Amino acid sequence: MVGKNDLENYTFCTYCSKPKPPRAHHCRSCKTCVVDMDHHCPFIGNCVGASNHQAFVIFLISVVTSCSYAAIMTIYASYCIWPPLEFPNVSSYGQMGSTKVLMEIITSVASSAFFLSARGIILVYLAFASLSVNAGIAVLLCQQLSLIYEGNTYLSHISSPTDIHGERGLRNLVRFFGCPYPLSRLLLGYTNTGKSQNNSGSKLL
Repeated sequence: MVGKNDLENYTFCTYCSKPKPPRAHHCRSCKTCVVDMDHHCPFIGNCVGASNHQAFVIFLISVVTSCSYAAIMTIYASYCIWPPLEFPNVSSYGQMGSTKVLMEIITSVASSAFFLSARGIILVYLAFASLSVNAGIAVLLCQQLSLIYEGNTYLSHISSPTDIHGERGLRNLVRFFGCPYPLSRLLLGYTNTGKSQNNSGSKLL
């Protein structure tokens, strides 16, 4: 039984044939209504909404951080094992234009790449892959943080780009990430272990 005024401000979803909560949107891929839906992400195979939006943004931050670290390490490793560069016209660089000097450097790097080992080729591939993925995810992360700053979601932004549903400000980011929070929240393994030990101890008592 539904109590009086329990369905206040609810609408009816014609796809689910059920009452739709306020600020909810029906996702045809997930076949359900999602509260504060941001978008449907095909990479995670799920909708990004009120229940997992924070975890999704933290996931994007982790990907950008990991790809940046991988790109820096692979570029440095490639630099260390790269064959020596040869510049046959180095004595006449003072008489050459900047374009010719740049072409000379590119030619030298390209010719030395033929002497790269298999490990060097893999490192170069990993560097380009890390930079490419990092660029795409960084753009998505910047978009997400910008919408959170505006107190908006992507879906509501494209449906009404001139309408801002919340107040702009850093407090939206603080509220979204749950700051300030104790350091113990970062120590998930420690807190979970402590809770399990306390629970087991209470059961023994």
